[in-house]
Amino acid sequence: MTSAAAAHSHADMTKDGEPQGKGKLVGAVVQTVRLLRVLAASDEPLGVSAAARAAQVNTSTAFNVLRTLTAEGMTTFDEATKTYRLGSGLFELAKRLLTSNVADLLRAELPRLAAETGRLIALWEVVDDRVVLIDRALVNRPVRLDLAVTQRMPLMLGAVGRAAAAQLQLSDAELRRGFRALRWAGNIDAARYIGEVRTAQRNGYGVDRDTLYTGIVAIAAIVADENGRPAFGLSAIDLSNNIDDDEVAVVGQTLAAAAEKFSLAK
Repeated sequence: MTSAAAAHSHADMTKDGEPQGKGKLVGAVVQTVRLLRVLAASDEPLGVSAAARAAQVNTSTAFNVLRTLTAEGMTTFDEATKTYRLGSGLFELAKRLLTSNVADLLRAELPRLAAETGRLIALWEVVDDRVVLIDRALVNRPVRLDLAVTQRMPLMLGAVGRAAAAQLQLSDAELRRGFRALRWAGNIDAARYIGEVRTAQRNGYGVDRDTLYTGIVAIAAIVADENGRPAFGLSAIDLSNNIDDDEVAVVGQTLAAAAEKFSLAK
């Protein structure tokens, strides 16, 4: 490299070795990020001096930054030990990123589930009080079922609805109220619906046989968010005469295992 090129290269870098670009790095933000990274890397809470030393930040600056982060919920302060650790506010900031990543991981899982179960596999996202079909994987058969992506239905409807209601641990009264607002093609009453939700709670998956759509069986499991609430639903769908109760159980257990693997609530 020539001296001129070296000089130009040096001019394009900040003192921390980061590209300068068109703007200037804000020192307070850099110091805040360094402190957060130090807390994230530590196996135990840190005092101000230890955090400042590891982050190469002035102690008084570290004190003010950490106090501000605590006020905003990004860190927590233990009065007894005078130490800081990461707070739940950071998780709130990252929640949408985590959810997006989970959706991508689930999409990649759909073809495997379709091949393993031999059924159409659908991925539903929970949006307020409804679920939206965001992807599906077809089974390799000459004649097969399909679903239109982006279709919506009430959260508590069908197999996904039973699994979601089970995940939410709704009372019988809440289930009856929710049931009255649902429309079914098949013959089902509130007592049967409540019983099937309770079965879903025990088994880890919900089943709809001939009630949402006549001649169709759906099995579903719920992927929970970090608060344990339904975030996504995985469902397997087939013609009623193609799947018996034993096969329903096998498929349900497969979906429940997949949903558990991707759930954020542990």
